[in-house]
Formats: sequence, C-alpha cells, structure tokens
Amino acid sequence: MDTKKYVIAGFLIFVLFVIAIFTSCGGNNMQSKKMLNNFSIIIESGNLDTLSLTIYYISPSILTRHPISVNDLMDYSGVNKIVINGSDLEEHIDLLNQLSNTALIPVKSKSYLDARLYYLFETKEEGAIFDVAIGVSDGKSMFVNGTKVKGNDIFIDVLIPFLTEDAVKELGVYLVRDNHD
Repeated sequence: MDTKKYVIAGFLIFVLFVIAIFTSCGGNNMQSKKMLNNFSIIIESGNLDTLSLTIYYISPSILTRHPISVNDLMDYSGVNKIVINGSDLEEHIDLLNQLSNTALIPVKSKSYLDARLYYLFETKEEGAIFDVAIGVSDGKSMFVNGTKVKGNDIFIDVLIPFLTEDAVKELGVYLVRDNHD
C-alpha cells in the first residue's frame, strides 16, 4: 500500500513539474502580446486618424546629477519634443506593422533607466497605448510599456522618418545598429 502512495505522489509531482515548465515557457510570449495588443489592433485596422506619436529626447552630451525617469525627461527644461499625427503616421504603416509584430523578449537583469529618448503612441480615447524608453543604463535593452526588453532595431527604425537630420546626428549614440543584445 505504501508503494502505491509513493507512485501516485511521484506522478503528481511530475505532472506539476511539467505544468510549471509549460506555463513558464509560454509566459514571455503572452506578456509580449499583451504589451502590444491595443497598438496592434489600431495598426491592423489601418485607421490611424486617432493615433499620434510623441517623441521626447535630450542630447546624450547633457549630464545630469542623477538618472532621470521618463517623467523627469518629459518635464526637463531642455527636452526636444516632436508630435506626429495620424495622417503622417499612415505614410509609414509598414514600419508600424513591423513594430506591432515584433516579439518582445523580457530581460531579467535589473538595471535603472537613465532616460534620454522616449516615445509614445497614444489615442485621445485611451491615452498612451505603447511607449518605448531608451537610456544609458546598459545600451542593450529598452523599456517597452515599463518592462525591460531585449533591444531591437525596429524600435529605432520607426523613429528615423520623423526625426530631423540634426536630431539623427545628435541621437546617433542611441541610433547605432547592432549594439543590442
């Protein structure tokens, strides 16, 4: 009788172990889909009239006394701000589709964000639906909707058409290719 109990207990532990493995493997993908859900719905609809993109940035050469948060960056006296409306975004729907289909890979290492470049997509009805913060924390990751993710060039590519040549030169350190994990 005791052998039967051990076999059943061992089987239950094995089943719980297998369930834990399967749920942890799919978790990153589910989190990725949740972060892009509202943004993807709007992009797929093709109706970008209600969507806007706002870009905030400061020169990488500006030194601050402490790391600055996204809110600090937006309120910074020397911040550059660019606002793009839906009709201008429609011209770059291919880039936006690439962005909405990007797999977001969460990064588990802890680090702070010293925000230097931040952009957000928003609608009048829902407010901010997708945002990206890039800073000087480690250069290999970005913060998407507040979650640290592995860097991907599409997060930069989507900005290039909306920046002036001077801004691209000034932000060059953040716009360099292949510097991400």
